[in-house]
Amino acid sequence: MLDACGKIAADVAFLSRPEVAEVAEPRAAGRGVSSAMPQKQNPVLSVLIRSAALQAPQLAAQLHAAAANFNDERPDGAWHTEWPALRQLLALALGAAGHLRELAEGLRVFPEGMRRNLDLSGPLLLAEGVTAAVAPLLSEQDGRTGKQQLQQVVDRTLDAPPSEQAATYRKLFRGAVPAAVVPDSRLEELLDPAGYLGQAAEISRRILAAYPEFVTPTDANGAFRG
Repeated sequence: MLDACGKIAADVAFLSRPEVAEVAEPRAAGRGVSSAMPQKQNPVLSVLIRSAALQAPQLAAQLHAAAANFNDERPDGAWHTEWPALRQLLALALGAAGHLRELAEGLRVFPEGMRRNLDLSGPLLLAEGVTAAVAPLLSEQDGRTGKQQLQQVVDRTLDAPPSEQAATYRKLFRGAVPAAVVPDSRLEELLDPAGYLGQAAEISRRILAAYPEFVTPTDANGAFRG
């Protein structure tokens, strides 16, 4: 349980960095402020949760070592070693769960920041999806399969400066794939990150189905009621 809490906290701590800025912890008066940098907002909840998660393995190891050294019903030393570790584990787990609930319920998400970072990555971020969709449509040329032709497009794009890769990729792609095979409109669809979500929708559906109490009610037309 603490491992899962720690993973969530680590993701939030990373995504809330100013240079990433895709999420932010819920704000509370006086929490996370810096005396030297008034603009700074430290991810206090994430730090506390991660601290608990990083302490847990050592305490769990203590429990295992005690269990491995049991003698009779009331072993000398081993039995007594378990209780401090177990109490500390329970305290850490309860504290982390409480902080995680506050973090999850108040987490601020910035889709515009996510899209900005995706756009900074350029079209190569979608190269896998493009290859999967387009390679089967290409005939072999000069002994190269469709996949190899598209890999060459990627390799040549990587030689361009980052600021020029978007234009370079589109130019090279069009040189390798005629518009009759993949129209410009279809290429733009393939290069839109919003259309390359994998199993995200199905995973979300299964989670919400398992926990219906967290689903926002909708009206008869499927619109959110508030």
